[in-house]
Amino acid sequence: MSRAAHQTDAPALLSTMWIVVLLLSLFRDVHETLRPGFVDELAREGTVYGTKVTDSTLLVSGFVLVFLVSVVVLARVLPRRSNRRVNVLAAVLMASGVLASWPKDPDDFVFGAFQLVGVALVVMVCARWRDAIASPAEDAIPAPATK
Repeated sequence: MSRAAHQTDAPALLSTMWIVVLLLSLFRDVHETLRPGFVDELAREGTVYGTKVTDSTLLVSGFVLVFLVSVVVLARVLPRRSNRRVNVLAAVLMASGVLASWPKDPDDFVFGAFQLVGVALVVMVCARWRDAIASPAEDAIPAPATK
């Protein structure tokens, strides 16, 4: 695959990477509900691992989650410059959320580590994403003459 063809696939790659990272987040949360005492702690005490879950926390995390889900579509439709900025912002938000709720048990560590790897790869794709530029060999081929 030529470099120019590979670069034009960046929006699709970013969108797919966000789907994977968000699925990891979803499965981490679902998997956490299987931990003995999790539902009881949340229902009775309103805490998760001793951290109070407030309405404000839920509101802010809801807005962040909606933004992260929208990046799946935005990655495919935004122009390159805006796309790179939105994806890097989303990666920073996701990494901050993962680090703020760093796993407390070994199985969650796996999910968190893969989420961080995923957002690091998003940033790497954004950093390497350039406009498709014709190679010197393509420039050397003259265009057909028109009459």
